[in-house]
Amino acid sequence: MKWIKYDIHTTTKDADVIGEILCECGITGYEISDHVPLSAKEEKQMYTNIPADLGPDDGRSVLTFYTEAPGNDVKEYYSTGSSLRDMDIPDSFAGCSPDELIQQIQEKIKAMQQFFPIQIPEITYCIQDDSLWKDKWKENFKPFYVAEGILVKPTWEELPASVRPSDIVIEIDPGTAFGTGIHETTKLCLLSLRKYITAETRILDAGCGSGILAIAALLCGAKSAFCLDIDPSAVEGTLENAAKNQIDNSRITAIQSNILEEAAAVKEKYNGTFHIAVANILADVIVPLSDYIGDFINKNGLFISSGILTQKEDEVKQALIKNNFQILETNTMGEWVSFVAKKI
Repeated sequence: MKWIKYDIHTTTKDADVIGEILCECGITGYEISDHVPLSAKEEKQMYTNIPADLGPDDGRSVLTFYTEAPGNDVKEYYSTGSSLRDMDIPDSFAGCSPDELIQQIQEKIKAMQQFFPIQIPEITYCIQDDSLWKDKWKENFKPFYVAEGILVKPTWEELPASVRPSDIVIEIDPGTAFGTGIHETTKLCLLSLRKYITAETRILDAGCGSGILAIAALLCGAKSAFCLDIDPSAVEGTLENAAKNQIDNSRITAIQSNILEEAAAVKEKYNGTFHIAVANILADVIVPLSDYIGDFINKNGLFISSGILTQKEDEVKQALIKNNFQILETNTMGEWVSFVAKKI
């Protein structure tokens, strides 16, 4: 599917006003790119433990939005991870050429000049085609050994000649969900899971993403897996990936839920506790999760947590200890830390 990408080149001073003008035009799906430093509150709200490095503020700002290009016969498109293309395009722009749309926006900006000393920005556009980039990332996702005897294979790739009959092969198509096994945080979880699972192990995967951890555990011999994620596409992807690995439906369940907000409801859907709970998320989620996760784990059961940057290690460790977990292992890979903790 083809899209028209518009970039409004303005100043950081004028960006918010232009954003309001776009909203008046019905364009609510836009993003602002600039180098304005984030406040401490904004840093805390970001879904990452990594401090933002925006560089020096140069006073420039770019507002970006999309409209559908004329002549699209297929209404499907592929996600870029941004919600900009999900927004409904105002009916008033239907049939508008890019030049006409730009003229409409600039006229509204000129009208605003009598109330606000705003500069007329340069507005550029280009045509983008989903088909040129939607599968580009797949070129760098090749089969690899995540651990000795465990091969992660993208569904679209052939098995390498080096694979051995005894190897466990995990077929994965992450789609829009998180988890290919390449990242250090996922590797840390996989290594710990393989070490501790038995034929009787019941797994809880809190934040399952593509389902790779639960699927790996089941292929390594675990009895069953119960998977949670707040993203419905992750739930769908987990079940699809399980089917690709010939895992029977009776051994894996995946539901959409936020365990931090719906712990009681989750308990109702699974009447029992687990031998191992695993969470490959972020330190800022694992800390509050440690208040709840113990209710889902057998006495002497394990909580494997990952996605923790080294600077957050002590914070997570103290949260686990406070919630009656004993740290059995602290494993590191690169700048990431993973804990194996026993419920006591």
